[in-house]
Amino acid sequence: MTVQHQLHSASEDAVTQVVAQRQTLGIEAWAVLARALEEPALVEQVDAAGRAVVETLRSGGMILVAGNGGSAAIASHVAAEFVGKCILDRAPLPAVCLADSLTSITAVGNDYGFDDVFVRGVQSLGRPGDLLIAMSTSGRSASILRALDAARERGLATVALTGESGGDLPGRADHVLHVPSDFTPRIQEVHMLWAHAWCEAVDVLSQPTS
Repeated sequence: MTVQHQLHSASEDAVTQVVAQRQTLGIEAWAVLARALEEPALVEQVDAAGRAVVETLRSGGMILVAGNGGSAAIASHVAAEFVGKCILDRAPLPAVCLADSLTSITAVGNDYGFDDVFVRGVQSLGRPGDLLIAMSTSGRSASILRALDAARERGLATVALTGESGGDLPGRADHVLHVPSDFTPRIQEVHMLWAHAWCEAVDVLSQPTS
């Protein structure tokens, strides 16, 4: 027996209206966010985190990136841009997304519990001089919190990206960046914006000097 999804019964008028509505709401939210993201104290915090990312790579360190769900997708994207490029061609740089290996994630989750899926990655790959970028929109993801603790214990620098409240992240990383929103899609979009800015900076700084 085939169960009809509720989406199947949506009328064409409803589809047209809701699709347009969600785009409009997103644009309106971004207009508000854009102003909030220009707040001087937040700009300085984001720039300071970006400098830490660049200095890690300048010194020969590696960038580790972690996140769950949509944040895992962003983490994978960010790591790939350090290994590849963002806007300008350059030599590859060392970066890894700790969520990229399904084998490792499921093995560790099965044997040790999901809270440790990123801890093991930090412990196996992280070295003093490296940096962990950890993303949690709520700031309450146990796997992210534990990874940050493990990174600090191993002497890694740490950057945490989260939403307005920050959950349990404040004080858990060297740099804790709060998106001024409590709506997950907007938070993740800003995390990508900030990460793209850092990747672009790395590309520009990697160009030959005249």
